[in-house]
Amino acid sequence: MAIPGEKAIQMVRNAHGQAAQLDIAVTAVVVDQSGRMIALVTVEIALNKAYTAASFQQPTKELAGVATQTWFQSLVVSSNGRIMPGGGALPIVEGGNVVGAIAVAGGTDDQDQKCAEVALASYS
Repeated sequence: MAIPGEKAIQMVRNAHGQAAQLDIAVTAVVVDQSGRMIALVTVEIALNKAYTAASFQQPTKELAGVATQTWFQSLVVSSNGRIMPGGGALPIVEGGNVVGAIAVAGGTDDQDQKCAEVALASYS
């Protein structure tokens, strides 16, 4: 099931609204289940986080525990940095299936995570 464009744009706007409240500048992006961009404000780190959340079907902050392991570092290198652990990206789940991901970059991991959570809450 595809994420509607208007929902994706609203999620990005909500992430930016939360960032404004935190007085930080962020990048927010929504991708589909294949990691293809649906909505974006600015680019690379957020897109890589979203790709990672969609690919691993879990929040990127949950990958922090394996980020230093050799097998994970091999994935980072072989993906040319596209695989990215750390806070700020969440899978978008609909009907029990991951349909995409929302990611935010620009603040600390905790700030990015909060912005992504606010954005995801607007998806319904």
